[in-house]
Amino acid sequence: MSYGELSIDKEKCCAYKSGELIELGAKEYKLLLFFMENTEKVFTKRQLYQAVWDDEYYYDDNTIMVHISRIRNRIENDPQRPRYLKTIRGIGYKLHDTGDVV
Repeated sequence: MSYGELSIDKEKCCAYKSGELIELGAKEYKLLLFFMENTEKVFTKRQLYQAVWDDEYYYDDNTIMVHISRIRNRIENDPQRPRYLKTIRGIGYKLHDTGDVV
């Protein structure tokens, strides 16, 4: 499965950027996989938590933000100006390739 420079090998549970392995924790991998399976769709933090942690009752806003930050640090050329993992203010996040070449 590929999106822009990003790709995921679901059988090996590995993520790559431009063919280079990206080191991700288990939840980070699951989040990135979820985004890649649902490109261009916006998800709230609660929806992401329910999808990846499979828990409707316990929800921690900060947990999602920390994991998003870690993913950005690994997949983005400039995490402060993300190309892929976009914040939709007041709503949540989506995977969107802006096509910017840095």
